[in-house]
Amino acid sequence: MQFNPLGAHNDGLAISTAQTLTPTAGATMLLIQAIGQNVRLTLDGTTPTASKGFQVVAGDPAIIVPIGANTVIKVIQEAATADLQYQFGH
Repeated sequence: MQFNPLGAHNDGLAISTAQTLTPTAGATMLLIQAIGQNVRLTLDGTTPTASKGFQVVAGDPAIIVPIGANTVIKVIQEAATADLQYQFGH
């Protein structure tokens, strides 16, 4: 799967509480990676918790998540000091 970046690379988002990631116009995928601590991710707008949501494991390679027009991406850290890196693309 080819990934073409759209918009800016994002780093440093405070995710001690659930945050919504707003896709760049035209985005059909999300490239995401957790550093330091694991991150939880939901795609249907529900609020993730430290134990609810898809787990993005700290230190694993970045993953590509396909997104559609109705995808609502929310993220939260599992533990303090999580660093979330992400980039929207198509």
